[in-house]
Amino acid sequence: MAYPLLHVFLLGVMLPIASSMNPFCSSKMDEGKAVEGKEDDKQLQYYYNEGKGACFPFFYKGLEGNENRFNTDRQCMNACSDKFEELYPAADGVCGLPVDHGSCFAMLLMHYYNAEEGNCRVFHYSGCQGNGNRFETREQCLQTCMAKAGRFGGAMEPGTNPDESSTNAGTLIPLCTDKK
Repeated sequence: MAYPLLHVFLLGVMLPIASSMNPFCSSKMDEGKAVEGKEDDKQLQYYYNEGKGACFPFFYKGLEGNENRFNTDRQCMNACSDKFEELYPAADGVCGLPVDHGSCFAMLLMHYYNAEEGNCRVFHYSGCQGNGNRFETREQCLQTCMAKAGRFGGAMEPGTNPDESSTNAGTLIPLCTDKK
């Protein structure tokens, strides 16, 4: 009698786990083959590394390859990771996440929402991993995180960019003298 109950329990637990990951997510990264005459044309894509439980960038050559290839880290994590909702919460939920530089070695200039300041700031993104509090432009960050009612409670004015220096910052002013 206990066995049918055990099977129902296992199906209830294992089926959602198994169906949450696409079968191609376990495929190894495949850069494909180059298009004849366009060997230097490569596209930045992302693949899921099942052992590390994360997506990583690679250069796709343009032909063949496999389905473990995505245009963005976000698409890759959505298709392959059970951490997607944690790293990319719905709507403006990303705005409460801490800045996360990622774990690769690029230095891409991106923007994140600093909830303490109530403003969008610049940071260097490493090119892989991280979380959804990452925007290509300040405008995208503002639109996502500050456009909601009541978000302008930070110490800075909504239109101010804390990462832009004032016009006099760093300016050298030559001093002229009459001494001969």
